[in-house]
Amino acid sequence: MRKTSKTLGRLLLSLAIALAFGYGFYGLFTYALPLSQDNLRQARTSYVADETEILLNGAAKAYDEKRLDEVTKVLELELEKLIDKGGRYSKTDRWKLERVYFLLGKAYHLQEKFDKAISNYEDTLRINPDHLPAKYNLEMIQMQGGEGGEGGKKPQDGKTQPRI
Repeated sequence: MRKTSKTLGRLLLSLAIALAFGYGFYGLFTYALPLSQDNLRQARTSYVADETEILLNGAAKAYDEKRLDEVTKVLELELEKLIDKGGRYSKTDRWKLERVYFLLGKAYHLQEKFDKAISNYEDTLRINPDHLPAKYNLEMIQMQGGEGGEGGKKPQDGKTQPRI
């Protein structure tokens, strides 16, 4: 009896390990690899897909291609999903929210909508006070005179492209 239960225990442990590896390989081939190759449509079909991560990768790609209106639209929609009507968000989504705010700040910065850029950089810093790229970009706008108002006042030299 004792030998049977020991064998059964080993068998269950082996099965659990095999399932964990299988799940890992499934995630790798159906989600991680397609996502790394910008095949967002295929990554979205995986059972392990993180919809926010897929949208953020799509927004980053659009940002690189200077399709800034598309970037801001996608990121604003993602903010609505991450934050409830009371202004609360899940602690597990904190890193996603930080990333969305920062990317929005960069997109608005490039569009010279400095008030919105400042607001998003400040929101990034509220979530993570040690976010150095947000600090740097915010200080660049403020040092060059960009501040609130409708669309934001243009910095004096007009050369504040977000560098980070």
